[in-house]
Amino acid sequence: MSTCFRMVAFGVTGRLVALAAVAMASCWLLASSGNRLFAQTPSEPPERPRVIHVINVDGTGLHPLPSEPGKTYGSPDWSPDGEWLAYDVSLINHDLNSTRIEVIRANGEDRREIGPGAMPSWSPDGKQIVAHTYSPSGIVVMDVEGGGRETIMEHWGSPRWSPVGNRIVTANSGGGLSVFNLAAGTEFVVLRNVYVYQGLSIAPDALQVCFADPNGALMLATLDAEAKRATAKTLVDGGYFSHSSWSPDGKQIIFTWKPDASKDDPEQLYLLDVDDPAKPPQKMKGLDSADDNADPDWSPDGKQIAFSLKKGRSTAE
Repeated sequence: MSTCFRMVAFGVTGRLVALAAVAMASCWLLASSGNRLFAQTPSEPPERPRVIHVINVDGTGLHPLPSEPGKTYGSPDWSPDGEWLAYDVSLINHDLNSTRIEVIRANGEDRREIGPGAMPSWSPDGKQIVAHTYSPSGIVVMDVEGGGRETIMEHWGSPRWSPVGNRIVTANSGGGLSVFNLAAGTEFVVLRNVYVYQGLSIAPDALQVCFADPNGALMLATLDAEAKRATAKTLVDGGYFSHSSWSPDGKQIIFTWKPDASKDDPEQLYLLDVDDPAKPPQKMKGLDSADDNADPDWSPDGKQIAFSLKKGRSTAE
């Protein structure tokens, strides 16, 4: 989720800003919807919010979910029955600790907040949600009403609930990929010597994990049957990557990508055929390339994508 986290843990891949210039000419402000850090000078227009949108996989039917002024939204995750979406929401220009989790029906009704946290992920039975928190940093499990909160790991993690096996897969703030066994209460670092951005995703077979490497690669980790070791390979090389999601049949991955990380281009959504990674990723249809489109999540029926959208600036600004 967090570009702020990327800067702390991995270093910035974009332009460096001199501290003296920042002190004299601009103020650093935190905004979340994915809790992305940005710099804003007094002369710049206010930061645009991210809003959760849903679109059909064929590029039709784009529409927003309800949002409130002054808030920014990100990291949507469909419930297993496809009836609900969980996501995180923060006040614009506030720090990461303002981030909360909300759930809403897919039709936009019955929205409610369930407490602090970010990057929610539903359990396979739809009765619980796992998320990470920022202060203190940790991985928490709660029921869908926000009750029964329990910290299961005391580190940041971009957690994803595995579709089978009663496991939660997380990134580690110090590097590596972990699997937490809920039944045993044990955590294994299954992949070392890698760094993992926010927004990793687990295949329907529960043995493959797609994640973004800060060095500019979309990676695939394959777990052994006991989920105690993993091997990794590169799927797509070059650029900036973040959130990903698998199609329900396991044949495609949708992910956030900027092919040229050195440019200030908006993030876009791309589709990759898992069985043919040599085929170039295809940009998602039906989206405006001037907008920043990120944080995709595939619906359980395979028909829709939920994602966060930040409108592009008009030429008049």
